[in-house]
Amino acid sequence: MPPSSEDNDALAERSVRLPKPLHARPAGQLAKLAGQHKENTIELVAGEKKANARSVLAVMAMGAVTGTEVAVTVTGPDAPAVADAVAEILTSEEAANA
Repeated sequence: MPPSSEDNDALAERSVRLPKPLHARPAGQLAKLAGQHKENTIELVAGEKKANARSVLAVMAMGAVTGTEVAVTVTGPDAPAVADAVAEILTSEEAANA
């Protein structure tokens, strides 16, 4: 029996403070990143609200505003690199100035 994909899954967590509200542009960038890393699961948590990064609408529905602390959890073979990329999107100046 082949090993399950979970046997090779890594877990990475990051926490970021948003420089600006989480709006459509960074939400779209997150969904695109999630689509490029289908073998990973990317979850965002802001307060009591959770969202799968694959869904632009779910990310935006979190209602995360400037200063919100967002916890990022990535599970999968590329978890550390993907978590770093998510944190970069959430804190980038480009997203902040959009």
